[in-house]
Amino acid sequence: MAEIIQLDEDLSPAISALAHSLSAEIDEDNLPSDKFENVANILLNGLLDFPKIKSKLSSLLTDGKVCIWGENSDQLQILYHATSKSDTGKPHDHGSSWALYFQVSGVTRMSVYKDALGKKLPNESEKIELDQVFDMKQGTGIYFPPGSVHSAAHPSAPAAWIRLTGQDLAKLPRQVYDENTGLKK
Repeated sequence: MAEIIQLDEDLSPAISALAHSLSAEIDEDNLPSDKFENVANILLNGLLDFPKIKSKLSSLLTDGKVCIWGENSDQLQILYHATSKSDTGKPHDHGSSWALYFQVSGVTRMSVYKDALGKKLPNESEKIELDQVFDMKQGTGIYFPPGSVHSAAHPSAPAAWIRLTGQDLAKLPRQVYDENTGLKK
């Protein structure tokens, strides 16, 4: 399991309440309900409406990621990510897990991929191709079901985001694709 950092007296109850509320929207098979994306966006926007919470989150780090919730590596994980430099990521999946990205500050340019032949889940294909690109701005989130492939870029730093996953991704086999050819690496 990812090491969970200790949160202060302001962040700890807020993140715990968020985690427990979101966990109620995840079924026994560890898959979110149909309304999970909407519920997560409402709760995360509500959390960030408190300037003290947003300020404390942004003070956690300026580059990298930290786990802020994850009692069980086979269940909900909440990570805070930040970058102070522009960057681009490679197309990848989240193994057998789902993921939800929520933009805290700055912009994340999200590229979503599909199977080049249109027959399989993207992460089961030998070759993927770009399906859509959009910019996530503060207060927006997107849900990726299991099997999705995407890449994230931060064209103008700084940027910060929260990533929710159904499992600790460090424990899952994952797939990466070449960003130019779309072939599995």
